[in-house]
Amino acid sequence: MQRIIIFLVGVTLTQAGTETRTLRGWLSDEGCARGRATAGVYTGTNPECAKRCVAEGKKIVFIDPNARRVLDISNQDAARDNIGDEVAIIGVVDPGKAVVDINSLRLISQGVAMCTRPKTPKK
Repeated sequence: MQRIIIFLVGVTLTQAGTETRTLRGWLSDEGCARGRATAGVYTGTNPECAKRCVAEGKKIVFIDPNARRVLDISNQDAARDNIGDEVAIIGVVDPGKAVVDINSLRLISQGVAMCTRPKTPKK
């Protein structure tokens, strides 16, 4: 009986640090997102590059510009169709582990590749 009580208390403590949140940001691959975050940039990445990196084995992450963080996604399949896009998600966030479990996802805008600066008109 004592083991069961200890187990239940442990589960409750683990769950206590999580919170269900609505977040708005971008889905990207872990390599590009973390590299940009190191430089203080928390915006969308090139969707074509992100999709290629995920296809090569990188994990999908969520870029949260409001909290200036990159969250791992525990249920990768929930995000697979929107790599590179700006989305709103409702999910359970564990801030201590920097992980989100996505309950629902809504597309805000499709990602656009901008690899170069726009050309300036000639005078």
